[in-house]
Amino acid sequence: MKNIAKTLLLLNLFLLLLISCTTDIETEINSTTPKTDMSLPSLSETIEYVSPSVVAVNISTVALDRFFIPRIRSADGSGVIISKDGYIVTNDHVIKDAREISVILNDESIYQAEIIGRVPYSDIALIKINTEQELIPIEFSSSKELRVGDWVIALGNAFGLAGTPTVTAGIVSAKERVIETEDNRTLTDMIQTDAAINNGNSGGPLVNLSGKLVGINSTIMRGAEGIGFAISSDLVLRYINDLLEFGEVQIPRDGIEGRTLDPNFISTLCEVGYNLCELDENFKGVAILEIALDSPASKSGLLPGDIIISIENKPVRNYGEYMSWTYNFKPGDTINLNIIRGQEEIEISLVLDRALDLN
Repeated sequence: MKNIAKTLLLLNLFLLLLISCTTDIETEINSTTPKTDMSLPSLSETIEYVSPSVVAVNISTVALDRFFIPRIRSADGSGVIISKDGYIVTNDHVIKDAREISVILNDESIYQAEIIGRVPYSDIALIKINTEQELIPIEFSSSKELRVGDWVIALGNAFGLAGTPTVTAGIVSAKERVIETEDNRTLTDMIQTDAAINNGNSGGPLVNLSGKLVGINSTIMRGAEGIGFAISSDLVLRYINDLLEFGEVQIPRDGIEGRTLDPNFISTLCEVGYNLCELDENFKGVAILEIALDSPASKSGLLPGDIIISIENKPVRNYGEYMSWTYNFKPGDTINLNIIRGQEEIEISLVLDRALDLN
């Protein structure tokens, strides 16, 4: 009996030890596993909060039909109210050919709008309506605070449907995307999302779950499902502030004349004496061809023949991409370029100055 009792005691101690170890392991796993709430959030309160700031934008244009007879045509887009006195942000491609612009508010009242300023190369436009009613502007949130995987909501006047805004939701799929649009614009600092952005949604807001603006819906990737893009709120705010303060965007100048590298161009530069013969023919970057006298580039020590491969640690694959990234900065800003000179990679800083208006 004593042996049996002793065996049972040892068995109980072993079980207690096993339970204790299992608990410790579970505690350790739980402490290192991200705590996530897998339930989908309700968006109703956020939508109710944002909707009064979302407007429909209807434009009329004059176009020639196949018999070359002028015809008035209409198109629809979206916009978002940014001030109580009637300033509205939309996409440049929504209003660029407009003969007349009508804005339809959330209460279905209609106002004529005027163009305050355009930023074609970033697809941003600022328009204004005159009304005595107090409008509800949207709140901004810095797009830098967005993380890949965050929930976002796209609102807009999809397909010109009357009534409250059309709402879709998704996540942030990527940040700082560079895309080429169908009308040959290079757009930088774009937010990629799988929230559906449909025809008519262009110019509408992309908001976080707090209802604050993180982007302006701009374009989709044709032939792909669930890939839409919005212009980052930080870039939108930078251009809006310029338009309101100066009446135009303060465009920076670097003094560089460049060209995108391609196999034939690399071969040509090598033949005329540039030290680029060791570059792979598929190497991506921008060759500096000329540098203006007394320009930021000349003062920084950049030389013709240098190859720009990144700006502020963002890869540069072509000249249009480089220029678009540069336009995101203001005169007086310092930018850091990584370049290839000969066989050496070096970093050079330059202080941008003021360029002529390119609007």
